[in-house]
Amino acid sequence: MYRALFLIMASLALHITVSARQPKPAAPDPKAELFQRLGGTAQDTARVHALYALADFHWRKEFIYDSVISYANRSFTLARQLKYEKGYIEATTLLCKAYSKYGEVDKAISLLPQVSKEEHVHLLILIGESYLYKPGLKKPVLDTAFGYFTRALKAAEAIRSATWKHESLIALGKYHFASDQLPKAKEAFLTIIHDLQQTKEVSKEAHIWSELGKYMPDTDSTFKDQMWAHGNALTLYRQLKDTLNLIYVLQDIAAVNMNHSNFDTAKAQIMQVLEWRKQTGIKNISANVYYMLGWINYATGDIDEALKALLIIEKDLRESNSNTNPNLNLLIGLIYAEDGQHQKALSYLLDTKKARGYYLYLIGRKTAEQYIQLGQAEKALAYIKDFEAKNPPENPDHQESIAAAKGDIYAALNRPVQAAQYYQEMVALDKQAQEFKAREMFPRPLSVSGAEAYYKIARFYVKQHRYAAAAPYVATAAKINAFSGNQFYVANNRRDIRWLQYQVDSAAGNYQAALEHHRQYTALNDSISNVVKSRQFHQLQVQYETEKKEQAILQKDEEIKTLEQTDRLQQANVRQAHFIRNISITATLLLLALAGLLYRQYRQKQRANQLVTIQNTQLQRLLKEKEWLLKEVHHRVKNNLHTVICLLESQAAFLENDALKAIESSQHRIYAMSLIHQKLYQVEDVKTIEMNQYLPEFVQYLKDSFGITDKIYFRTEVEPVSLDISVAIPIGLILNEAVTNSIKYAFPGNRKGTIEVIMYHEAGEIVLEIADNGIGIDKNIKDQTLNSLGVELMKGLSEDINGRIDFTSDEGTKITVRFAAASPFYSHLPGEKEEMMPA
Repeated sequence: MYRALFLIMASLALHITVSARQPKPAAPDPKAELFQRLGGTAQDTARVHALYALADFHWRKEFIYDSVISYANRSFTLARQLKYEKGYIEATTLLCKAYSKYGEVDKAISLLPQVSKEEHVHLLILIGESYLYKPGLKKPVLDTAFGYFTRALKAAEAIRSATWKHESLIALGKYHFASDQLPKAKEAFLTIIHDLQQTKEVSKEAHIWSELGKYMPDTDSTFKDQMWAHGNALTLYRQLKDTLNLIYVLQDIAAVNMNHSNFDTAKAQIMQVLEWRKQTGIKNISANVYYMLGWINYATGDIDEALKALLIIEKDLRESNSNTNPNLNLLIGLIYAEDGQHQKALSYLLDTKKARGYYLYLIGRKTAEQYIQLGQAEKALAYIKDFEAKNPPENPDHQESIAAAKGDIYAALNRPVQAAQYYQEMVALDKQAQEFKAREMFPRPLSVSGAEAYYKIARFYVKQHRYAAAAPYVATAAKINAFSGNQFYVANNRRDIRWLQYQVDSAAGNYQAALEHHRQYTALNDSISNVVKSRQFHQLQVQYETEKKEQAILQKDEEIKTLEQTDRLQQANVRQAHFIRNISITATLLLLALAGLLYRQYRQKQRANQLVTIQNTQLQRLLKEKEWLLKEVHHRVKNNLHTVICLLESQAAFLENDALKAIESSQHRIYAMSLIHQKLYQVEDVKTIEMNQYLPEFVQYLKDSFGITDKIYFRTEVEPVSLDISVAIPIGLILNEAVTNSIKYAFPGNRKGTIEVIMYHEAGEIVLEIADNGIGIDKNIKDQTLNSLGVELMKGLSEDINGRIDFTSDEGTKITVRFAAASPFYSHLPGEKEEMMPA
């Protein structure tokens, strides 16, 4: 009874615990799904796509070059064998991208003669883009890209392909943008637009206008051109009533306004994008929209709203089991840093290991700043040195970022001489960095180049009380709008620059200017603080309401207790005493019963374990004896078969013609079985034969027994296949008959030739192919009733193993045997008597 009660209670507790802790179903692993998809395909177009999908996954998600090349090559080879054009083009394109990106341009170029004329142009553009997107925008590298783009344009014009002509012109336009040749870049895009206007392809024209605005470098001088290009795209998409592309273009316009610090306009446009998506029922709201909203709110000091937008993205990524976006972690880290939560900021910034390109150096600099804010300047110095060693600067902007970080670190370490040296290096690099950024096609917010560089050195000199030295740098930093347009500054930066102006003016005796700058500082600070105060007020309001409700509940409970206390106190004490006594007695009895049950189960388990151990020992001994007996049986069978072979050889000495041939055929068949027993005797596993060892050895025996020298060349190619003895013997006999027939009849006279023996897996089956390039046999041999004992024997043996045998004669004879790989020929249940397999 107690045991039943205990088990019920334990089961109930376990059920409740498991139910409470039941995890959510894990999101599917895309990589595992791709491997599963590949495993279920045959050698067809589905396998081409599965291999390509794996290559593309490693290209986009894991950045593993060897895997990309391996899977893309396999997809490429199979597509070419199947003459599957679409798969061939996809695999070729990915191979070209991978080769070009990782510096193996010669291999990418080697693909050019293997593709169609249109795809030839495509590959030239891909190779050129691999140079165009190399860091640094160095002239020799850009000139190499220009050479490929020019070749692509000429090739496209030669084949009269408007599509590839336009793609080549887009590539040339991007080259001219990167080379600071704005008029030529615009001309390339406008040439495409003119062509599309002539053919009245309005949708394509709108797309090119959008591309022109997107690839144009983001500077003050290009702002009007960007808005003009995007505006034309917007007009055309409105005419076409293409809502989705209309939303995308408005999002691009918002990005341009954001990069030019037009934050109010940009935010209004982003909110319009979200409203349009809601109205049109488009559920897939791009994470980039919230990402931009996060940047805008961060820049204006509204960090609550910024964090809210980004945490939506982070939550969606986490729930969908997607990889964390390193750039998202960067912005969340910056927001926490702005809010003074530097430890949180550091954890997010350090979790950006896969960030590349534009944001990498910003992450490095901001990570060092968090260490400084946490009072760990020495750790910041070690970090930035390691960062620089692993990510050598590739352009002036990178060099300026490293100099700025080192200046901040040495200032925090109270080493002003070294700090001043690095700050001066930072300012000296700023002009080059500004020129470099003006050629970039994609903007980088929060780069140190521009006003922030001058703010940093001015702040350093003010802290050193060197106000005269700080004055020119403060004045330069204050001219924020004079710097490149692809740079914006957060509200705190603008506020702090005014504070530095106030201190420098005060030190110089310019009190009127100092008062004005102090007024501006106060206004900006109040604007930023209002956001903080609003947040704090909301938190206090929630806290107050919660405490108020809790206080009311406590007061009500207290009143009830006071009213009931006098009447129930004595009864409660009596009931409590009885209850405690009863609980104590019951608990003691239950514990004693439970202890007895546990001890009984422990003793039973001990006895059971001892019995199992004894039985296991006996079984192991019996199993070992059985294995030795089986080995001995195989050894004796092998010896007996060799004795039979010797007897046949002795008898053959007195025979000739057909009788002699029959004896020789029997010898080969017996040797096939003998060799299997020999192999079983030599290995630990006495039930299976490794065919990649057995077949080559048997073929060599046949070659030696027929005395073949250079007349016939044998080629064996056998995958690692383990077969049960009940299948291996028929396979050996089939091989004997097939090879013997080929040796005897396929090469009459002095004719030379080749015999191939191949075994491999295919679609859940094992395939054995024996082929020669001799004179061939009748193609209908499988369906004819022949008197040949060898052919009939092969047919019978293939049926014995539930296989199929096919005979073909095309430039020689080919015999193909297919049989299932799952189970052996004979399968015995425990206790059944095994029958001897017919030989």
